[in-house]
Amino acid sequence: MIVSDNRPSKSLLLQYCSEIFAYDGFQIYHQQDSPNESKVSSPYGAASVALYEDINLIIVLTASHNELSWNGIKFYIEYPMPMSGRIFKDISRRALNYKEIYLKTDYNAIQIDTIKKNNDYVKKLLSGVLEITSIKGKNIVIWPYLGKARGIVDLFKDYGANVILIEEEINPPNPIKIIYEKKLKDAMEQNDSKIALLLDADRDRIALYVKQNGEYFTYIPNEIYSAMHNILAKEFGKKIINIRTIPSDLRGDHTSFLNILTGVGYKHLGVIMYFLFGVEVEQSKVDTAILYLEDQNKKLIKINNPVPLKQQILELMELENIDTESYLNVYWEESGGHTLNILNVSKNPETGEAEFSTDLPIIADKYPVPALVLITELICRGFVISESIDWSIKGINRTIPAIDEEKVKIMKNFNAFDGKTIVIGEKDYQIHALSDNNNNIDIYQLKSKDSTLYFRPSGTGPNVRFYIFGKRETHLEEIHKVMEYIKNNFK
Repeated sequence: MIVSDNRPSKSLLLQYCSEIFAYDGFQIYHQQDSPNESKVSSPYGAASVALYEDINLIIVLTASHNELSWNGIKFYIEYPMPMSGRIFKDISRRALNYKEIYLKTDYNAIQIDTIKKNNDYVKKLLSGVLEITSIKGKNIVIWPYLGKARGIVDLFKDYGANVILIEEEINPPNPIKIIYEKKLKDAMEQNDSKIALLLDADRDRIALYVKQNGEYFTYIPNEIYSAMHNILAKEFGKKIINIRTIPSDLRGDHTSFLNILTGVGYKHLGVIMYFLFGVEVEQSKVDTAILYLEDQNKKLIKINNPVPLKQQILELMELENIDTESYLNVYWEESGGHTLNILNVSKNPETGEAEFSTDLPIIADKYPVPALVLITELICRGFVISESIDWSIKGINRTIPAIDEEKVKIMKNFNAFDGKTIVIGEKDYQIHALSDNNNNIDIYQLKSKDSTLYFRPSGTGPNVRFYIFGKRETHLEEIHKVMEYIKNNFK
């Protein structure tokens, strides 16, 4: 199946990509759409490899939230998990060795409605989480930043919402960085709306613009997801297994049944999902993944197989005298990706054997639409994001410039402080190096009595990324002191 986002090159890329694979003997599938188009979001495209038995390769032509002149690709083979590790390197090597490419120009693509298939899946998933009733009749503004977000618009209409679509194109289509408040306020006031949903080009990062008590507020993914998890845990009694990338917001950790921290990106998060549901994971993915679980004493324990993870869940169940439980599994990252699934755990009291299962397809990539529906439902029920997380703590990220050689030097030199305490700006920090299962250090944690900082080399640009969760009054000054210290002493 070959799909694209709405960038200007979509039809040309779709044509050539389809002709190449048709020549190699593949049956081509397209989303039902206008002639020469097959527009589907990346999350819906990825999920389709799990939702259709007869489709085992998905190609998504997209450059996500980047400028419209960019062209990119995401692909999924058999599993809705992003390509990484040894397989990805092998595919890249083969692609670079091609000298000629042949085309089948008279191919026939089978037209299917994977948008409806995905929306039906979302409804089934959410029926096991919360009854979606309060969205009905509400005026909800949706601004896709590129295209019309047909999948999300159709889903909200199915739930009875009155959707007001803003079709103005934004370049780059990134709602985390670009918010046009005046246009949003005008659209919301004209349509008596209290909530606007902002989406990037391939719908895997979101932002909210919400009217509360006569004022307007912008919420980014860290805030949205932390608040949503806290509300579901505290107000609806949901037991949440919280699987998040390490720099993601920690203000929902205290309401979780279990916290699992991973490296940045879904290539790490997906491994945990497959561990829990008993799906075999290619060893190179496990080797390059950064995986830690948090024990009862808040200590991080490194894992490289499912056994300690499942054992920790069973031990916690035993402490609570539980033999059977359904857990809301949340997989998420600070940039906007979020995925839900329901984990059923049952323990035979006579044999002691435990079963971990789900009644839903397993999607191990970004799939934030269920979370988008849930947070909208909660807001429509009267819950307030700003009242659901601790605002005395503020989380931000910043960067310092560093070419590849400087990144390597910083990471290598700072390792001398692993397990030690250093003083920066008259503040003591306990240092902890977090590594993958090949023992390659990917991220450092600096923890003080009232703040947590991380830094890591960027995988996409010439810089080192710093993250802080600290006191609102001093967090900005603190992160800059740490950045200057690292830059001046280790670069």
